[in-house]
Amino acid sequence: MRLRSLSAALDAVVDLVVELGGDPAPLRSAVARQGRRSDEAAFVPHAFQVALGLGAVLTGREDFGLALARRRTLETFGEFGSLLRNAASVGEAVGQLLQLLPYIQNGGVRAHIERNGPEAILIGQVVLSGPPALDQQLDHLAAAAVGLLRCLAGPDWTPDAVYLTRRKPRSVTAHEAFFGAPVLFGQETTAVVFQAGLLDLPVARANLELNRILYARLSERTRSVAGGLTDRVRDRIWRGLGDRWKGEPGVAADLGIPLRTLQRRLAGEGRSFRSLMEETRLELAQRLMRHSDLPLSEIAMVLGYAEPAVFTRFFRRCTGRTPRDWRKAATGTFQMDQQPS
Repeated sequence: MRLRSLSAALDAVVDLVVELGGDPAPLRSAVARQGRRSDEAAFVPHAFQVALGLGAVLTGREDFGLALARRRTLETFGEFGSLLRNAASVGEAVGQLLQLLPYIQNGGVRAHIERNGPEAILIGQVVLSGPPALDQQLDHLAAAAVGLLRCLAGPDWTPDAVYLTRRKPRSVTAHEAFFGAPVLFGQETTAVVFQAGLLDLPVARANLELNRILYARLSERTRSVAGGLTDRVRDRIWRGLGDRWKGEPGVAADLGIPLRTLQRRLAGEGRSFRSLMEETRLELAQRLMRHSDLPLSEIAMVLGYAEPAVFTRFFRRCTGRTPRDWRKAATGTFQMDQQPS
């Protein structure tokens, strides 16, 4: 299931490169190498991210991901656009999309909403291993989320703040202009913060019966592509259940599965909760070390380690290097701020 085809997604990147005065030839070559299969069964989320990164290079625009998101409308969401436009409220529209998101474009992105009193936080994750052009993808993810909310709530809507898991670019002007809100870089998660009352706002001229029909149809399609329990557990680990690394009992409770049943079914799929947790922790640790300036002691806390030394032992066991050495090799930098050895 896809929001739009791989060809259309890549064509949008090519068109933007041309519009911004870049040479599209290298990108067109990359697009051609994707093969443009008619059924596109082999859609790889990495392909879109590679195109995003190449587009930024060809145009010299650090805000390329933002610019691409700016071109999005509900029409670019295809059938999903009709679904969202006809939901009863903004919250219902977003909720329906987030339910379907793991099955869209082969599941490269996950998102969920947390409510905290008058505030709501839309948190997004790129759940691919070693994603290319992550900075551009995170920009695009946050900007697409804000653009979607503007489509539903009105073009003048702005969030309260935006958090990005990426280093601060040389200029933040484009980010501040797009979001119309404070943008904080180098954060532990990518999120859009806004007033929770927005979720209760009715969608103007919604056709609730059409929404019901579309949601039933799209939900039925997801059953044919839904993964096993491993994918569902991995999703919960990625998002931390809103309480960071609550652990196996918390994931079992969230899924409504007895703990021993969860363990038995994972074993039947050849996995264990511990292996999934370690894979996710390692991916997130490397991502934060490569793309943010967070001290390693703080990254250890984000990952749920009470002591930096425990994180160091875990990381060395997985990679053969200390976090400090890995980060120095990956980024060419060395930071002194309370770094565990």
